[in-house]
Amino acid sequence: MNIAIITDTYFPDINGVTSSIYTLAIALRKRGHRVYIFATSETNSPVIRRVSKHPPVFRIPSFPMLLVRPYRTTMPYSFRLVQILKRLKIDIIHTQTEFSMGLIGLSTSMTLHLPIVHTYHTMLEDYTHYVLGGKATKIITPEKARWFSKKFCNVPTGLIVPTEKVKNALREYGVTKPIYVIPTGIDVSPFNRSNFKTEEIDELKKKFGIRNDEKILLSLGRVAKEKSIDRIIDQVPKICEKAPNVRVLVVGDGPALAGLKEQAAKLGVTDKVIFAGSAPYAEIGKYYQLGDAFISCSTSETQGLTYYEAMAAGLPVIARKDDAVNELFQDGVNARLFREESEIADIVSEIFKDPVTAERYSANAEKTVASFSAETFAGRVEEAYKNAISRFVREKAIRRANVGKLHLANKYKKVKLVPPEDDRHFLQEAYLPASEEEGSTSRMGAIKQAVTGNARKAYKTAYRYASLIRVGKKIKQKNQNDPKN
Repeated sequence: MNIAIITDTYFPDINGVTSSIYTLAIALRKRGHRVYIFATSETNSPVIRRVSKHPPVFRIPSFPMLLVRPYRTTMPYSFRLVQILKRLKIDIIHTQTEFSMGLIGLSTSMTLHLPIVHTYHTMLEDYTHYVLGGKATKIITPEKARWFSKKFCNVPTGLIVPTEKVKNALREYGVTKPIYVIPTGIDVSPFNRSNFKTEEIDELKKKFGIRNDEKILLSLGRVAKEKSIDRIIDQVPKICEKAPNVRVLVVGDGPALAGLKEQAAKLGVTDKVIFAGSAPYAEIGKYYQLGDAFISCSTSETQGLTYYEAMAAGLPVIARKDDAVNELFQDGVNARLFREESEIADIVSEIFKDPVTAERYSANAEKTVASFSAETFAGRVEEAYKNAISRFVREKAIRRANVGKLHLANKYKKVKLVPPEDDRHFLQEAYLPASEEEGSTSRMGAIKQAVTGNARKAYKTAYRYASLIRVGKKIKQKNQNDPKN
């Protein structure tokens, strides 16, 4: 298949959506498909440019989004993109966003009559505070986010969601399209400890001032409000009371970073919290090796790819109980789950004071994540593509079969059709030049004949239309009077 993946975000941005797209593209290419990625440009580029080959990535001209900075947006339609997709002979479009590029995907699929599958990555109702920096929360409400999600998700041929939690939410919104629950796959190899030398890890520890006798509680990902990293920092004083050699390492960047630094300063734990900033995706696996355990308090995740990456790196995971992770984790087996933040300090102390328990969590986590391979992920998405194409073709055939069926509104059924016995009222003097008003019967005859022909054609079409309706009524009445029925 020729597959077009359309997204708002892609490398060098580091987030779960980007990782999911890259993993899917590489795995699909290994299965013999041709995958093309279309994303917004990083600068004010005036044309669509191909910036990568493996997989091919095209950047669509974009401009800064005024309401939600620093994101970029595009126009909802692109003639050039339509031409490119047509030239590439795309079989199916896969959108990864509900906004600018998602709208381009929908409009392009309608223009080219192509099936379209959409992956719903983010619970939009949890992200309304980003619009205008949180100043429009009374206008852009969670209710409106749910309404928008319903409208958008009822357009594609099919939907892909990572967990049952998201599927149930969309059904509650009123989404009726087919939904495929497909957990995002992960290539576990880049996160395996065996890929890294001890010298590399020691050098990175030295960069952030981490001593060998310290235990590191790792938080990695986008630093944003909905990730609830502030709740982790709130617990740092209690954590340090029970385990003085523990420090928290926050890897990532985002709009909440400055506020978290202020929070750490107010609590007097600046020396216990390390803000490492963003890291290149190629080195993410190395940063996981700095941790002795991974922690997240977020409940806005639709799946949480960082959980999978941490498990692949052999880290015990500490997470909040939530429908998005209940299918992945078993408390006390491959992770530790909590309901209230007050439980975090005791859990951290338990893991770091008992190496045997920590090792058991790590071993079970690695076994669990092995079943979420990129190959399995690509195979299930491929099946969703085939189902979507089959459904699209079937719906198209039904629409074509219904083209000849006539429907007439009640107010037109009583209209009496009168044959155009005299067509002179269709003629206008303006048709004739002034010099030809007299003695130009041939000219007049030609015009009258043309107009008469059009009028009679219109009448005959309408007459046949009315005859079909009358015949239909007679058949219906006959069926009703037939005693056999």
